[in-house]
Amino acid sequence: MTTYESPSRGPVAPSRRGVSGTLVGMLAIVALTWLLSLVVVGPLALGAGLALAHNGTTALALGIVCWTASAGLLLLRPVEARFARLLFRVRRPSAEELERLRPTWRQACRRAGAEPDGFTLRIEDSELVNAFALGAHFVAVTRRALELPDEFLEAVLAHELGHHRDLHPLAATLGWWYLLPFSLLSLALRRVRAATAATSRVFSGLGRRTGQISGGRPMEGPLGLVGVLVVLGALVAVGAVLVVLLCAVWLPLWLMTRLSRVLSAALSRAAEYAADRRATELGYGADLIRVLERFELDEQRAPRRSGVAARLASHPSCRARIQAVQRLRPRRPAGY
Repeated sequence: MTTYESPSRGPVAPSRRGVSGTLVGMLAIVALTWLLSLVVVGPLALGAGLALAHNGTTALALGIVCWTASAGLLLLRPVEARFARLLFRVRRPSAEELERLRPTWRQACRRAGAEPDGFTLRIEDSELVNAFALGAHFVAVTRRALELPDEFLEAVLAHELGHHRDLHPLAATLGWWYLLPFSLLSLALRRVRAATAATSRVFSGLGRRTGQISGGRPMEGPLGLVGVLVVLGALVAVGAVLVVLLCAVWLPLWLMTRLSRVLSAALSRAAEYAADRRATELGYGADLIRVLERFELDEQRAPRRSGVAARLASHPSCRARIQAVQRLRPRRPAGY
């Protein structure tokens, strides 16, 4: 095994974590998402209390407290690891992968003033060069990223440590958790909409059959006419109720959650710039630029994002990040 020695870097950063403007914005979005989630969680807790104990007030308060505290479970290291494995299919590094990863990881942690053993390292089986941070103690790299030269891999890890130092993954994890009721409710509504469309097709077929039974074409005969009117009346009534509920309840909530997602995406892009800045302050600017240039090649082959997709993007373009890092890097005086 060859020992990796990092070239000269910037000064070692303090181990304490700071509160940045980006983090404050992300936590504000988390608070808004939490408040909106109570619109879904609150009635469920109230209904359960009335049905089981005939005491809705206590159940409502207990449900809100338990729901709020449940997000803290995601920040426990064992829960983080299982959570990441469920969502991203990450795994423990093999002995060979750990031997490859450990020297650069420890060097990046030393420069960042972080404790290497305070984090959980995992591998994602992906052919893309990537890494991500999650929760409060989790960092994952793709298998392909391990093929990077040592200095490039160290720059990538320093970027992820920059996220953890500013608590970006923590805020993002909390926001995702409190948004989960809306995601599940949206899924349920899509299933209901599909079932409603199927029911409508069944009623349409029954209407045609009723008209034929009456002795004429689909719209002929008294039985056919009555059947069609009943079906149409039921569909109009159900549609009117759904429209009222949509406009009065779901549509404002949908707009608020959509807005929170747009703001979260904007803050996520700001967090990427902040993590790049942290890595650049530690002396990884040049290597970070070279890694981003590699990323840019893959980005150019992908379809270009525009409109809503661009506003919901969690990362800025690689070219924008490269330009930001170049502005941060100190210029050498003339004659050097």
